[in-house]
This record gives sequence, structure tokens and C-alpha cells, in this order.
Amino acid sequence: MKSRIKLVGVDLGFGFTKGFDGQRAVIIPSLLAENDRPQEAYQEAYTLPEDGLHLAFEDAAYFLGHRAACDWFSPQVPRQPERLFGDYGRRLVLAVLAAYIEMEEPLHVVIGLPVSHYQRLRDAFEARLIGYHKMAWVRPDGSRTPKNVHIRKIHTVPHPMGTFSGLIMNADGRMRADRFKDQKTVVVDIGFRTTNVITMDRMRFSNRDSGTIDLGISRGFGQIARKLEAETGRRLDLDQLYQAVRLGTVHIDRQRYTIERVRREAFSRLAEQLADNIGYRLTTAWDTDSLLLTGGGSRDLADYIGPLLPGEVSQIENAQDVRLNNVQGQLRLARSIWGASGFCERGG
Repeated sequence: MKSRIKLVGVDLGFGFTKGFDGQRAVIIPSLLAENDRPQEAYQEAYTLPEDGLHLAFEDAAYFLGHRAACDWFSPQVPRQPERLFGDYGRRLVLAVLAAYIEMEEPLHVVIGLPVSHYQRLRDAFEARLIGYHKMAWVRPDGSRTPKNVHIRKIHTVPHPMGTFSGLIMNADGRMRADRFKDQKTVVVDIGFRTTNVITMDRMRFSNRDSGTIDLGISRGFGQIARKLEAETGRRLDLDQLYQAVRLGTVHIDRQRYTIERVRREAFSRLAEQLADNIGYRLTTAWDTDSLLLTGGGSRDLADYIGPLLPGEVSQIENAQDVRLNNVQGQLRLARSIWGASGFCERGG
């Protein structure tokens, strides 16, 4: 009897690592903290990556999720693709995948890489992930819950192909006829530290008009964080800053600080810089029919950058979280490749 196979979409980003299996989404900061935190840092109850985990691998132990988020300014944060898509990123991906397994059932995973680094990094990263990985969640009392991950198959795509797959496929992974079939469509994925641009010409990937821009929403976040730190003496962790940007206010030491003006200034400046880079990238894509904005940063920048970009510009919304656009589409792609059960293969 064949083992049950689970299909999962995973998005490994410089800001957050995301996962989706069709029922539950996981989003954690892409941060690993060495196992040197004081005992008071422990939480009494945690069972999911987003709660903040102490995770033990075969060679080292790390804190992940909220319990590592205070380190997002640290030089240890992966800023180069070679590091993020090396062992550092492998551990982040395994932590997310561990949330979806109960009895070590094999996984088929569709994962995305930055488009400019896709061909160069794909084979090495797949080799790091494929196979069986021994790991455990460590609880405050020192007890361990084994969470061994078995990745049987991997399919790698360039960002933001997952978003585009979600637009052209239904939930079962079947193609659906729509307006993209006869159009040239640009998808701009505004991420945390990078922005990925892909051009789909009549649903075929155009390498010439696609690429990665080393500029993301973290540039604006950094400006806001520095302003707040100068005023309050406090440095917010990534999740606190993320919420402050969303709400336009933040409470620090029982005081309420309004950040609407500094947010507007930071995002206006970032939008101008990013629009210039996107325009240069799309110099030869003059016959584009539509430009779609996706990614976690698109929610913050859409109003600022939309008027600066050529042609018809629209933002892809998401009822849960816009950061999930890629993984939700990658799950649909997984179902197209391997069938809803994970057994039937229709492609490579």
C-alpha cells in the first residue's frame, strides 16, 4: 500500500517564509536565532512555527518565528541569495514543512526562487532539500517532539510564477480559460528585500523581460523603524513593525505614536525608486497588456507605485494575506503536476 502523500507550496523569502497545504497557512519571519536565549524567553505553549519554535536539527538548534524576530536588523539575517538558499534557507523550509506532517508522510513540494537566481541556484537547493531530514521541536522542559520531514519530490519555479499559476488554474490545478491566454502580462512581486518581475507572453515565460530587483519593502520599513527608534529609544521586532505599518500607529511604553506621515514619506520615496527600476527592466516589453502587483509589499506600495507604472496596473488581493499569493498558486501547480492525491504525474 502506498503512503499518503501531502502536497505543499512553500515560498522562501528574505522577509518571511510561507507555506500552504490547502487547509492551513504558515507565515514565519525568515530568521534563525542561535540557541542562546535566556529561559524567560520560552513560551509555555507553542505547537506551531508561527508561535515561535525552538527547533533542533541534526547539527544545531535554533529559535524561529516570533522568538527570533527581534534579530531582524542583525548582520546574521540572510541578505544574499547564496545564503538564504543554502543551509540557512533549508532549515526555514523544513521548519514550515514540519507543521504539515503527523506520521512522516512523504511530501511533494513546489517552491519558488528569485527569478534572476533561479537557474543558478535551483539544482543545489533542490539537492539540499530532497530526502529525509531528522529534526525535533524542543519544549521548555527539554522534552522533544520528533518532526522528521521526508521530501520525496520538489518542483522549483521562479518568483512570482506561483501567483500567475493561481490566476490561470482552479483549486484542483486544472487550467481555466481567461483573459491571460492571449495577453502579455507582467507580474511584479514586491517582497521584503527584493522585487521579482516576470513577463508572461501568451502564458509563456519571457526570460528577457524578467528579473530580480534588489529593492523591497524593507527599505521603507527600515526608514520607519529608525524614526521610531530615534523618538522612543525602542527598536521594534519585525512583527511589531509590520503591525505598526498596517495600523499607522504603535503603542510603546504606554504611549501612542502616529507614523502615518513618516510612512507616507518612506513609501513615496521607495515607490519612485522601485518604479524607475521596474521601468528599466521592462524597456523592451512595450506591448504589455496588463501589470499585476503581488507580494507582501504590494499592499503597502500599491497606492504609491501604481500611478508611476505604465499601462493598466492592478493589485492582486487575498482574503487571508497577500503574502500567500505565491504559495496558494504553487499548491495549485503541485496539484496540476502530481494530481490532487500526489500520485498522478502530468509533468516534470
